[in-house]
Amino acid sequence: MAVLVVKRSIMHRYQSIGQAIEEAAPGDMIEIRDGIYEESLDIAKRLTLYGVGNVTIKGGVFIRYQTPVAMRNLRFRQGQGLYVKGDLQLENCVIEEQLIRTQMMVSYGSLLMKNCAVLATPLNHFGLRVANGSSVILVDTTFEHHRKAQIIAQNCELTLTNCMLLEGKKHGIFAIRHVKMTMEDCEIHGHDKAQVIAASSEITMSNCLVHQGQGVGIQLFDSTTFRMDGCEIKEHPDTNMVVHRSELMVSDSIFSDGQSHGVYLGEKTEAKFYDCQVYRHVKAQVLIENSKVELHTCHVRNGMAVGLTIVDEANVSMNQCKIQNHQQFHIIVDASGLKLQQSIIQFGQSGGVYGNEHAKIMMHHTTIRELQSHHIYINNARLFTQYCTFEQMEGNGITCIDAIFEIANSYFKDGQESSYAMIWSDQSMGRIENCRVDKAARPFLALSNKSLLEMRHTDIAAVKAPAVVQENSQLFVQGHVQTATWQKDTASKVSQIEDMKLEIVKYDIKKII
Repeated sequence: MAVLVVKRSIMHRYQSIGQAIEEAAPGDMIEIRDGIYEESLDIAKRLTLYGVGNVTIKGGVFIRYQTPVAMRNLRFRQGQGLYVKGDLQLENCVIEEQLIRTQMMVSYGSLLMKNCAVLATPLNHFGLRVANGSSVILVDTTFEHHRKAQIIAQNCELTLTNCMLLEGKKHGIFAIRHVKMTMEDCEIHGHDKAQVIAASSEITMSNCLVHQGQGVGIQLFDSTTFRMDGCEIKEHPDTNMVVHRSELMVSDSIFSDGQSHGVYLGEKTEAKFYDCQVYRHVKAQVLIENSKVELHTCHVRNGMAVGLTIVDEANVSMNQCKIQNHQQFHIIVDASGLKLQQSIIQFGQSGGVYGNEHAKIMMHHTTIRELQSHHIYINNARLFTQYCTFEQMEGNGITCIDAIFEIANSYFKDGQESSYAMIWSDQSMGRIENCRVDKAARPFLALSNKSLLEMRHTDIAAVKAPAVVQENSQLFVQGHVQTATWQKDTASKVSQIEDMKLEIVKYDIKKII
């Protein structure tokens, strides 16, 4: 292995890099001394090129197919770009102001960049384009100011570690299709459109920061598989993350401070979130449309509007989650299903859960408290609660209009003085069973407009006004209560039952729900 020295001096044999490349043997090293070299490099043999001092190359670089080349300590400026069909390793290099739209192109080859920078002028549309089965690894590398995408990738493998993509005019990363990409400890900042956009690809991100763009933070569609851990997506005027028709798994991540939604999941997306936080968004913090979503130990808080909006036949389950401090309803469910398990809904300027248009809401071991309006409001929907707690009620606890409901083994406490009932049924059918009620100065139950209700083994003796039954409604009671103390109009009926079987029992409300 020989070392060939290139220097612009009549005392040196090699005054051009091209001359040294031509005469070098495979495996040789070419040392390039201080200077500006206005020449293009066409390399078809295994070589190592490195700069000593300030070395600038003004010209194109072409690495031939299946040719391994290493370069370090070089600046490529105002040339015709770097085109890699072989295997190129770049270290401590700068690529800038190339005189073509794409500064670097990797096709049918591989690229390893360490501690490099790719810097653009308005002429440069793309920093790096990767295609045709290529493999690229970027470490400690920065891309800045490209007009369309800092990195555009298709049918390739791409790994970024501790990289920065800054201030692009459109996208940070555009993964068109069949891209397998891994990002770790990276920062993406200040792009005018979606900072990361991916279609039909497989993306993994960990410990990354995507922030302060001018559009969407991350946008995924067309069967993309996306896994994210320990990341923060924040401060976008549009939605922080938009997902269509894709598969998503997110853990220990933060979505915050957006001017629209925190997360939008639509068009039959399947998603799982673990230990995530969503806060301070102007619109619904999580919008789920026609998708299947699981949230585990997540915290949705301090939104300017709704916490979660679930619409269009979505199916959502939430386990050990906390939803708090929203100016509108904490959760809205429209024509969709929601299952809450061991969760807390609290501290709101409006209500807790709103269900509409045949929504199906199931709640287990869940607490709703300290809201300024309805804890639960369902209209033309279905509700089932088991082992839930409703406390510190200012407005109605549970309001059911044209609904089917069952409230079992639940606890009503601290019903503040109000003209509203803890449970109000309007043209609905339901059952209350094995519930516990603390002392309260408000009615526990109000039935109106042909409601039909069965109440079993619920002690409401501590309540000042047990029930108001009116407008052709019927109430059937078993256990612990004296019907004589209740208020009803002449068109309504309150019946005390012991062991007799009611007609309503033939219809199993749990099955209906």
